[in-house]
Amino acid sequence: MTRLRRLATILLAAALTSCDRGGGHDHNSGPTVVPGGPEAFAKAGSTPPVILTINIAFAENVPMASMQAFAAKMEMANGSLWNVTEGQVRIGKLRISDNAHPGSTSDQYNQLDLSQDDIVVWAPGAFNGPGIAYVLVGSGRFGHFMGVPSNIANTTMLHEFGHFLFELSWTIAPVLIDEYDDPPTDVACLMELTYTPLRWCSQPNHQDQPGQPHSCWTQILLDYPDFAYAGTDTAPAPPPAPTVEFTDVP
Repeated sequence: MTRLRRLATILLAAALTSCDRGGGHDHNSGPTVVPGGPEAFAKAGSTPPVILTINIAFAENVPMASMQAFAAKMEMANGSLWNVTEGQVRIGKLRISDNAHPGSTSDQYNQLDLSQDDIVVWAPGAFNGPGIAYVLVGSGRFGHFMGVPSNIANTTMLHEFGHFLFELSWTIAPVLIDEYDDPPTDVACLMELTYTPLRWCSQPNHQDQPGQPHSCWTQILLDYPDFAYAGTDTAPAPPPAPTVEFTDVP
């Protein structure tokens, strides 16, 4: 993590930024939401399957084709997310709209009303950080917000979902953190930006680091005791595709 990004984290109190150094069984129950909790991410203690509804807003007015293309990108992310959680978290619904923050750039997040947004998508030319994509804790519709460029890679999206998805109690951060911040390199974890195989680290293959005393899955299971981890890092069958609602603002 660069000095600038460390400073941003301090100034924003709970802002987590990340950058990609490298690139690029259907359950019929409804969304699992703790009373009073959000639908956009897995509230601590949620019972699987956690089925998310995510509000996605394009900053600018874009053609319907652009929103449809991003929906396809999110459908791919949904399959990957279902696998890395071993069939415990998927996206059930996407609400995609446009013209939400015209004229803005991605680094202006603290000047924008993000109260209706879970994810905001900027054109690559308007995405100038922090990082290649980022997540803020304490912002957005329910307290977790993701800012991404429209050309984000699926692997980077999964890394950002690691920041976005959980509500964790360890002292280092309320979510999964960037494992590339401290050595040694943890080649087992997509939070380290290693994507083959696509997985979060578990204790048998985690490399202890100064900033992270144990594995991602160890902490997930502490805060989500109804979750399980078999070590397969895959689901027995693909998830259903999310339903998609488009709002094409004039």
